[in-house]
Amino acid sequence: MANSNPRPLGDILKNIVRRARPSAKVLKGRRLAQQIFSEKFPALYAHAGVVSVKSGVATLETESAVLFQELEGYQRENLLAAFRAAGLQVAELRVKLK
Repeated sequence: MANSNPRPLGDILKNIVRRARPSAKVLKGRRLAQQIFSEKFPALYAHAGVVSVKSGVATLETESAVLFQELEGYQRENLLAAFRAAGLQVAELRVKLK
């Protein structure tokens, strides 16, 4: 049965925007990971960045194939250890090229 009192369009749009907006917890995790990355790995930070931290996965992005290999291979465990030491619950690290 259809609702006899339709909701105002503004209320519907507010709900859509609220659900689509990243939560404060997600943004806080990404900011913390970005801060750790910049402090502990300043040479790498100049050419790469943290794009997300969610569901136990930290995702970094870089434009350099050489830096991709450095982050994906040689620095993977060091990055995970630094994130975990700061309290982030990160189980996996992903690196992608822009």
